[in-house]
Amino acid sequence: MSRFTVVARLICAGMIAAAGSFAQDAASLPRFEVASIRLSTSNDTGSRNDFSGANIVFRNYVLVGILQSAFNVDRLALEAPDWLYDERFDITAKVPDEKASLAQRRQMLQALLIDRFGLTFHHETKMRAGFALVVTSNGPKIQPVADVGAHINDNRPRRMQRVRTTIGDFASAVAFILRQPVVDETHMEGRYNVVLTYAPERGGDAPGGADDGPSIFTAIEEQLGLKLEPRKAPVDILVIDRCRKMPTEN
Repeated sequence: MSRFTVVARLICAGMIAAAGSFAQDAASLPRFEVASIRLSTSNDTGSRNDFSGANIVFRNYVLVGILQSAFNVDRLALEAPDWLYDERFDITAKVPDEKASLAQRRQMLQALLIDRFGLTFHHETKMRAGFALVVTSNGPKIQPVADVGAHINDNRPRRMQRVRTTIGDFASAVAFILRQPVVDETHMEGRYNVVLTYAPERGGDAPGGADDGPSIFTAIEEQLGLKLEPRKAPVDILVIDRCRKMPTEN
């Protein structure tokens, strides 16, 4: 038997074992009682989700955002086909037990994506330059709010509004704007209402016009009492190997 044949068999055996492990892990995930997935017909740029109560709801969400919620990863820690950033979907899924934890609800969403979109993936660790989101010496300028009602995300040029968001989710939104990883190191628990106005398309030290407004770096510090500090750290990357553009029928 040639060395090439031996190596090929070892590679195939590893792929079969990995596929079997993935299938076993996917089979053990909790499932929703019933779920509806439809292409969004909204022309709005805003989106919202609600992970509380009897149903999990996504409205006008790009699929990459749903993946981010399901696996609790930053968008820049996600390597996926470009089309995942374009197609928007509406999802309503019934949770079998209203007392299910957030982690269990995320697992149900993972199972839904695996079952209906044929999702397959793997993880890689890579070093990335980015930022840490920390609290300034004067403390935060936003206070926790009750987690009652929908979680609304509305990101527009020059203005970001997030209703009942976690600081971790806000950090992910900033990472998407900066196209660099942002790690939440504020240790701020709970939900917050965040409104941020800033000048787009220029960095923290780049010059701008008098009426451009502050850079996103300055805005975060002045308006929220938080700060972005440069960091470089290993990032766990979720790599999407396969995902159908349209789900199987409801």
